[in-house]
Amino acid sequence: MKKKKLSILASFNLSFHWFAMGIIIPIMTLFLLEKGLTLLQIGAAFAVYSTAAVLLELPTGGLADSIGRKKVYLLSLFLQLLGGAAIVFLNSYTGILFCMALQGTSRSLSSGTMDAYFIDEFYKIDPEINLQKELARIGIFVPLALGIGSLLGGFLPMTLGRVTENSFLHSLYSANYICYAAVLMIQFITTSFLIIEDKKTDEHDNNTIAAGIRKVPEVLRTSINYGIKHPVILLLLLAGFAWGFSISGLEQLWQPQVKSIVRDSMGSWIFGVLTFGYFIAASLGNVLATPLCKLFKANYPIVLFLSRLIMGILYCILAFQNGIVLFSFFYITLFMFNGIQGSPESSIFNKEVSSDKRSTLISFSSLFMQAGGIFGSVLLGFIAQTFSIRTAWIAASIVITASALLYLGVPTAARKKASIASGASRASGREGDAEE
Repeated sequence: MKKKKLSILASFNLSFHWFAMGIIIPIMTLFLLEKGLTLLQIGAAFAVYSTAAVLLELPTGGLADSIGRKKVYLLSLFLQLLGGAAIVFLNSYTGILFCMALQGTSRSLSSGTMDAYFIDEFYKIDPEINLQKELARIGIFVPLALGIGSLLGGFLPMTLGRVTENSFLHSLYSANYICYAAVLMIQFITTSFLIIEDKKTDEHDNNTIAAGIRKVPEVLRTSINYGIKHPVILLLLLAGFAWGFSISGLEQLWQPQVKSIVRDSMGSWIFGVLTFGYFIAASLGNVLATPLCKLFKANYPIVLFLSRLIMGILYCILAFQNGIVLFSFFYITLFMFNGIQGSPESSIFNKEVSSDKRSTLISFSSLFMQAGGIFGSVLLGFIAQTFSIRTAWIAASIVITASALLYLGVPTAARKKASIASGASRASGREGDAEE
């Protein structure tokens, strides 16, 4: 498969997946508030989502490495559809938590599947490919699709939502979940037909889920051991944890914060517009990432350090905004710097990972982010409930600003890894000479 064709296919597949998510992102917290949940209960609900994702993140990543990324991804779409449909009809807190657990399970299954598949395909075409450039190009379209989905999600309650509110669904926001389910079904069909993956077989096992499950413990053991002992990957994992902690507070609290600022003077469209602006900013960040990396002569750690440092400062400034115009400006600019970080960080990470461990280690990275998200959802939700959203955001901004320092350790860690590898190679050579 040629590079251009693969890039188009990757952009379409990944973008359409996140387009579906964009439809419900602007109203998720509002939907739960409408069902009678408090901010603390919403924080706990998001924590259930993250916990399910964390507990299954590595096993499902190992399963994808064992039986194939496409099979596991299609299973994730099925569970995602099931959880999204069920939450519309369930009103009890227990039922909502069950739906969030289903969605978290789906998240763990999708993590490290199609992204790992496309990265492997890029390396098959060109082992020396500039992965940062390719990922940045794809990264332009993914947040753009999220933004379009979010813009649609903001307007749906004002249009189709009036129909669902007066029906047996009794909610403006049920319209979002109906459209969400339709897009997921389309994604399932297109992935089934457009993605062709080599079957994973060996001389003892066939390519079945049962066979894959038997391989998972070994895949997990070798991959986790590799990730923890790899100094570069370990730093990136810790940075991911800090990101998950801080962003969780922004994701679950920005909607009630905006609602308190505008005080019902605007319709639900403001939530869609802000979410659209957030993803457009992330897309712009990917556009800027490649020239910035060229400006710093492919010194990815410095690019990551500066962009995260600025992001943390903007987060703190955002906490003090009382007007919708300045709030929107700092909110959108914050996510532009967040978007800059994606491709250089992924490039560093995937350069250190072999194909047979890629899905598991991407899942391992996602596990750290989700674990950070659990702590953030509960702790920042508690701080917001006890003190204020502003206080919660100040705490989150301190964490994410401090995490920028981790990237400064990447060059030293890389040299340490190279030194260890060189020493092992020389030792192996001496053993060979001795045997001769």
